[in-house]
Amino acid sequence: MGMCGAYLRVTSGELRELSEKPELYWEYAEKADGTERAVDVDKAWHALWFLGGRAGFEVDFVLGGTLLGEADSDGPPRHFTADEVRTISAELSRTGFDRLSQGVELSDFEAEGIYPSIWDNPDALDYVRGNYNSLVTFFAGAAKAGEPVVTIIT
Repeated sequence: MGMCGAYLRVTSGELRELSEKPELYWEYAEKADGTERAVDVDKAWHALWFLGGRAGFEVDFVLGGTLLGEADSDGPPRHFTADEVRTISAELSRTGFDRLSQGVELSDFEAEGIYPSIWDNPDALDYVRGNYNSLVTFFAGAAKAGEPVVTIIT
């Protein structure tokens, strides 16, 4: 299966509850699965992290955020405040994937050891692009609603 990244929109009340009981993340994620409140970036998370870091994003939208609980084999989940979500949404929308990936070759991902090892496939950037575009839409919705976001890599 491999390591996959996922994002979940929550209300302020849900975030308070998750702050006290981070193990409830999976219940919330299951309820939101298949809705606009959740997005799965699959194994593209590492490439997205690489590209965002290279572009100098203000907020690390992949591995950033505030921990909810302690590190274990599944995560732990981390969250972004509604203000951070607005910042992330603005950066994602403003940058666009073409600009984000400008000057990057597939061999750069391979040289940096970016997961997963798909960089010999000429369509690999299309996979990353699709997941990036999903995040643009997801964060725009969360920002518009003024909601925090919880993320996890498992």
